[in-house]
Amino acid sequence: MVCFQTDYLQVEHHSKNKVLVTQWYGGCSSLQYRQALIQIMRIARDLQVHYIILDRRLLQPVTTEDLTWTCTIYAKAYTKLPLRKVAVLQAFNIITQQQQQQLYERLSDHIPVAAFEDLTSAYAWITE
Repeated sequence: MVCFQTDYLQVEHHSKNKVLVTQWYGGCSSLQYRQALIQIMRIARDLQVHYIILDRRLLQPVTTEDLTWTCTIYAKAYTKLPLRKVAVLQAFNIITQQQQQQLYERLSDHIPVAAFEDLTSAYAWITE
């Protein structure tokens, strides 16, 4: 079921396996980026998901301020969710990938995080 959709992001809930899949489709403004992450957090909390797949392949680089916010405020809130695993589809853009790696390192201190090249492999790992 699609829970949230914009021009730059879609969030799907797979209730059978308690999986949330977030798929970025490109860049967006700073405000849109932060609001989207907050919306993902709310959906994950409200649906009590256990697994999240972060498909960030098409996400564009964010500002230094947004990166700091993501790695501090957002990461802290993220670790309070009842998550068991996080699968990541790494960004195609090398700068975005380097930025997002900082978030994954923070999360991996609290939640198992693994990187994948395709959605099928990520989903298989999440649900094994």
